[in-house]
Amino acid sequence: MTTDNREAFLNGIAEKLGRERRRTGVKQPERVHTIANETLVGKTQDELLAIAKDACTRIHTDVVETPVAELAKHIEKIATNYGNESVLIADDQRFAEYGLQNLADNAWDKCAVSVWKEGRENRVANIATAADANIAIAFADFLLAESGSVVVESSPKQGRTLHFLPVHYIAIIPKSKIVPRSTQAADYYDARIASGQEIGSSINFISGPSNSGDIEMQLVVGVHGPISVTYIVVIDK
Repeated sequence: MTTDNREAFLNGIAEKLGRERRRTGVKQPERVHTIANETLVGKTQDELLAIAKDACTRIHTDVVETPVAELAKHIEKIATNYGNESVLIADDQRFAEYGLQNLADNAWDKCAVSVWKEGRENRVANIATAADANIAIAFADFLLAESGSVVVESSPKQGRTLHFLPVHYIAIIPKSKIVPRSTQAADYYDARIASGQEIGSSINFISGPSNSGDIEMQLVVGVHGPISVTYIVVIDK
């Protein structure tokens, strides 16, 4: 919503309420219930990982644990299972930090690797690359233990289509980034906004491969997005 549209919208509501708009002294109300902050709080990272694994069995998602030294080996194995071919990765410095510079340099013998290109002028080309890619690989900000969802922030270095258009999707998550539920992820982004930081155009919660159920409640997996998803949890970084 643009600023002009927002002002018109809020002014319209105030008019219907028969009062002037309150522009100062407005505070966020206290929550009546605190279950959102209490669910799974106090669990260790090992316990949260176990809960996440159980949740992932229900959303048709594989979970692999690995030390950082073996991360590249596991990615290569998973990519081979997915048929290799073309790979699209985010423009993310963590690929180098986690020993995956060969991906960023397109030095992977079995796959042709493309890197998301920053800039509005590359939008059409990025979407086409994502649509043609067999595999996407990206780092997630969080893994939510309760639902088995990963959280990724869209940015100029990784647009939303990177996560949804390729046939297969691999998300890399440091073990320290496993949190109880969406509450903690939302608090993180809220704190960034409160401190004046800019965040991406969208925060995406990805719960395994795409799926859809028709009126007969027959689950169909891989209808409008990745048909298979693997989370790689890096346990020592």
